[in-house]
Amino acid sequence: MFEFKAYIWDSQVYIDNHAYRSNEILTNCLNLPAKNLADYLQELNELRQKVQLEEGGGYDFCERYDRNVQRAQKLFFKVSDLIKKVPPYKNISSLRSALDGQLLWDCLNEHYLYWENGNLPGYDDPDFKDEDYCNEYGFVIKNDLGNYSFYNQRFLPDHSDLESKDADTVLMIRETNEAVCKLFDSFITLVKDLLRVQNAYSDLLDNYIHGKSKFLSDTELANCFSAYLKATERKSMTERVVSSNSMQMSHEVYRRPDGREKLCEAYTFDSLGAFLYFDFFRGLSQSYLPKRCDNCGMYFLLEGGKYSNYCERTLKDDPDKTCRDVGARKKYDDKCKSDPIWLAYNRAYKAHYARYMKKKMTVPEFEEWSRQAVEWRTQAEAGKLALAEYERMLKT
Repeated sequence: MFEFKAYIWDSQVYIDNHAYRSNEILTNCLNLPAKNLADYLQELNELRQKVQLEEGGGYDFCERYDRNVQRAQKLFFKVSDLIKKVPPYKNISSLRSALDGQLLWDCLNEHYLYWENGNLPGYDDPDFKDEDYCNEYGFVIKNDLGNYSFYNQRFLPDHSDLESKDADTVLMIRETNEAVCKLFDSFITLVKDLLRVQNAYSDLLDNYIHGKSKFLSDTELANCFSAYLKATERKSMTERVVSSNSMQMSHEVYRRPDGREKLCEAYTFDSLGAFLYFDFFRGLSQSYLPKRCDNCGMYFLLEGGKYSNYCERTLKDDPDKTCRDVGARKKYDDKCKSDPIWLAYNRAYKAHYARYMKKKMTVPEFEEWSRQAVEWRTQAEAGKLALAEYERMLKT
């Protein structure tokens, strides 16, 4: 149910007519507030078994069944609310409408008929054809063809139906269980994909790819990934960067929202994890990489060009400044504390600025000295100017 198609156009990927940069969706997933994912996964695995109809199930099973269904439905809602915050799901109307539905309730109503429904009027009774009719078990609905049916919101199976040897009933039970398992498996895969983002992709990015705070050469990248594979070969599947499920590739003519057309590679992914894996390595080859900001701790997308350890989000306590502004200042302060060349420059700058403020230097004189001081600093860093001579020149 989480399947979607993506079109590759140059450095962008188009999904449902929305353009994304490579690894933009992964960056969004990395910033997802998802601290309960491991608990969700454990509960989904437990409920997957408990919500399957048990052939020959007795009174105890039937009594517990509805409680397990309601727990599972609430859990589906929690996962759905989480994934709807992340592209492409928040932008694809068909997927959003599916996630906004009743999910497990819909599945059980569609595939199994023998739920307890209370004192329900018969199909020939006029009261049954009343869309306002409801009881403690559910309500009457009318479909697009004008047919009426009862929609259950509570699910109480009868043990005699589960014990039935009737071939049609047994087949219905098994088909219901197959549909239930398919629904659970799609959510389990999704939660595993998100856990893999939090555990594995963050580890590979933070501790390997960005370990040197620069874009890596092809050789450095290959060595880096080899080290990562060796370190994680015995870890679980949610702690390693791997694909989930599969994809299918084709070539199609894609028309962008601006009307331009191009023969593109088209990929159909049957899970979010399959897309993230494909897009991650595609972005890696183009230096489109998620990076954790050293100031706010949130991930941002590096797009080739100049490497940075800081994002451009505005500061909560100072909206006129960004994390990158803070980073630039911190980098300057660190250099001034540890680098004798920058320490000498900083002292000289403060001394000359004080002269300017006391009117002992004119604006042109101060600007001329500042330009010259930067040139001297550059020469000193390049080893073309001895430190003692550099310090003497700064005082002039």
